[in-house]
Order: sequence, then structure tokens, then C-alpha cells
Amino acid sequence: MFSRSFSKTFFSYFFSPYMPFSLYLAFIVSYAFLTVNELNWITFTERVCVLTILISPALLCKYQSLKHRKVVAYTWWVVGFIGLPLLHIILLENYIAYAATFFNTLLIFVCLLAIEAITLLNRYIKPMNLTRLKDKFTMDNILLAIVILFSLFWSLVFNSVDNPMENQPIHVIIDLKRNLLRFDELLAYFIQFLSFYLCGYFLYWVNHHVLINKVMARFGVFHYLWTACIFTLIASPLLSQIALFLPINSTQFTLLPSGNSDPFDSWNLRIAFIIMAISLPLILAFKWQHQVAEVLKLKQQNTEAELKWLQQQINPHFLFNTLNNLYSMVLTKKAQAPQCILQLSNLLRFVVYKGGNHRVSLKDEIAYLTDYIALQQIRVSHKATLTINIDQKLAENTQFKIAPLLLIVLIENAFKHGIDATDKPAWLSVDLSLEGNELSVKCHNSIDERLNNSQSKPQEKQIDGGLGLENLQRRLALDYTNKHQLNISAQPHEFLVTLTVELENNG
Repeated sequence: MFSRSFSKTFFSYFFSPYMPFSLYLAFIVSYAFLTVNELNWITFTERVCVLTILISPALLCKYQSLKHRKVVAYTWWVVGFIGLPLLHIILLENYIAYAATFFNTLLIFVCLLAIEAITLLNRYIKPMNLTRLKDKFTMDNILLAIVILFSLFWSLVFNSVDNPMENQPIHVIIDLKRNLLRFDELLAYFIQFLSFYLCGYFLYWVNHHVLINKVMARFGVFHYLWTACIFTLIASPLLSQIALFLPINSTQFTLLPSGNSDPFDSWNLRIAFIIMAISLPLILAFKWQHQVAEVLKLKQQNTEAELKWLQQQINPHFLFNTLNNLYSMVLTKKAQAPQCILQLSNLLRFVVYKGGNHRVSLKDEIAYLTDYIALQQIRVSHKATLTINIDQKLAENTQFKIAPLLLIVLIENAFKHGIDATDKPAWLSVDLSLEGNELSVKCHNSIDERLNNSQSKPQEKQIDGGLGLENLQRRLALDYTNKHQLNISAQPHEFLVTLTVELENNG
């Protein structure tokens, strides 16, 4: 029980708007680990504390933006992720003590903005349901975008200093004026960095589309492992040699992980294996997520198709009953026949134009219900007493929505099995009420005792020849999961059905 509760809380947090805070914390630890020169517990802890203090105001602004809405939320976000980074740059340039405390920290704001952009994009793209746009956000395109961004970033940094390869390590400084004046050099740096990072991207691409999609999918894990090892051993020196051809390399320092001009250095091979090892679970995770999304989409389509099928079952059932009743009235030349035709036209108009909709207004559904009862009342007034209690405010309510042709099932069953099935005096009572967004329907009708004695199965099992209430129960289970309550009570002389449904706001 504890494990299930913990996992539910854990996953609900990581898929909530507060999830980026975990990413920020993980990034702080990673950034501190990579930027400490003499790594030990004391220096590492100090660096983590400094970075935490640095970005705490931005995280506070992020928290405030999540608590508020619209203009206030956007204002907090702009202050935290645009205003504070600009203030940080100004303080670095003008105060030596500040720069000494928060040295080599400009990159952390760039990465935080990247994390924020990804999380905001993921948050706002889902409700928009832009299928074509979401299809562009594949793992290939995301990693390619990261490669381009890193290439641009390091191009701006290298173009901001003189002889960057001869003055390693360099400080992460971006001189925008210098980059604009030397745009041709910036472009040259960008092409070279892009070529270098594309060598690593090539390892990922082959691992994804050849080794995993082809080898692992067809021959299994064992064949994938030895094929991946052979490919990495061959590709690593070749890609390293391609990177060495770039003019940016110098005799003292190169872009290779080894830092030297040896394409067969073990460090280059290690990084290649790391890329392959890291990309494997990421690729499998993306594939799993895609498969889950496809299954959920297929399940939703099946549910919608089943709901349509259930509604189509109900519509002909009602139509045939009503036409039979109208045919009988015309044959007997009753004066109420024209009124019945008018009532039927209103009902058919609703069925044709709104019966297939996902939701209709509560006003339209109750108007349909009222017309149906009025039509039936003309037909059975000689033997049945009808008591209909519908508040006028409820009948004019356009605030809430409901599934069409949902309530009519209860009334149809009451007429078919309580009034039409007997030649003795009968009665029907219908009460509709609304409290908040909860609609309550109570349908209470008489039953001929002779019919009960002739039935071998319970009344609730035979109430509509396998259609009426069974369809209603199925529709409620699909369309109002955990948002309804249906109670059926069969007595020797009466039958009672109560339905409570949570309605959606039309606002």
C-alpha cells in the first residue's frame, strides 16, 4: 500500500508543472561537478551552495509564476528568466568581488533557459493538439537542435576572444559587439563546431536507425551488442580523423576528447562508447513513450466508436416506437395527430442535428425530453397519470453540457415496460433537479403484477430486451467514468431508477 501510494505521488510530481525544479537541482549538481578544478567534498559542496544561491531568486520567480495566472504569472517569469540573467551579466562586468564569487556561471543561466524552454514547450503543445507540429519533435530533431545550439554557443564564445585554441582553458564570455563585427569568423567557427558535433550525432543516428531498429529488432540483444562494439571501434578513429581535419585545431590543443592529434587515443574511443551507451536507453525510452501514446490513441478511438455505436442503437429504437404510435393515432383519426407530428419533427430535428454530437447543452436535452413526454402523454392519457417535475430554471440552463440522448432511455423504458405493457391504470413520475454541477434524475413507474409473475428473470435484467438500460450503463461507464451513479430498484408493483451525473461546464 505504501509503495503504491509513494509511486503515485512520485510520478504525479514528475509529470506536474513543478517537475522542472528537479531538473534544475540535477543540473546544479552536474554543473558543480564539471566546473570544480580540484574536486573534493569541500570544494564540491561549496560550489553547489554558490550555484544554489545564484539561481534561487530565479526559482522563486518560477514558483510564483506557477501560483498565479495570466499577466502576473508572465511578469514573474520574465523577471526570473530574463531580468535576473541580465542583472547577473551587469554585476559580473562591473563588480570584481561578485565576479570572483560567481565565476564561470554565465553558462548556467543559458542552460536554465534551455530547460525552461523545453518544459514550457512540452506544457503548451499538448493542449493545442497540433498533430503536425508535434510530429516534428522527434528524438532526431531534438538532438539535432541541441547540436546546432551548442555549435552556435561555442562559436560565440570562441569568436569573443583572440586565439582561443592557443589560450586553453578559456573563460565563457560572449562579446556580442565583437561577434557582429566579425560575423565571417563567427560563421567559420559555427561550421567547424557543427561538423565536430555532427560526428557524435552520426554515432547516435547509426545506433538508433541501424543497430536498434534493424539489428536489435530483428536479431536480438546479443547481435546488437557485438555489432555495436565493432561499429564503435571502427567509427571512432575515422570520426576523430575527420574532426582533426578542421582548421580550428592547433598543434597544442584539439577539439577531440583526448585533446591531442592522435585519432586512436583511448579517450576518443571511451567517449564514443559513452555516446552509444547513453543513447541506447534514451532511444528505447522514446520508443516506449511513442508506443504508449499510440495505444492510448487507439483506445480513445475505440471508445469514441463504441459510444457512436451505442447512440445509433438508441436512435432507431426510439424512432420505430414513435412511428408505430403515430400510425395508430392516424388510423383512429385522433385530433391530436397533427400535434404529435409537430412534436415528432422537433424530436427528429434534435436526433439528426445534435444526436451525434459529443455534448449538447442541458437546455436542449431537457427540451427533447419534454417534447417526448408531451408526445407520449397525448397517446396514453386515457390510462396513465404522468407527474413531471422539472424546474423552469433547469429547463433554460445553458451553462452545463450533457451527452445527447442519455436521459431519454429512462423514460422510454418506463413507457415501454410500465405503461404500454398493461391495459390497467398506470402511473409515471419523473423528477429532475440540479445541485451545483450534479444532475439528479428520478424515474418512478408502475408495473403490472401479471407481467412480474410471468417473468422468470429479474425485471432489471429484462427491462429493455437487452438494449435500453444496458446501453445506458455502458455509455455511462465510457463517457462518465467515476462521475455517475445509477441505482435500479425493482418491486412487485413499481420500478425505480435514479441517476446522478456530474455535468461539464459550458463556460
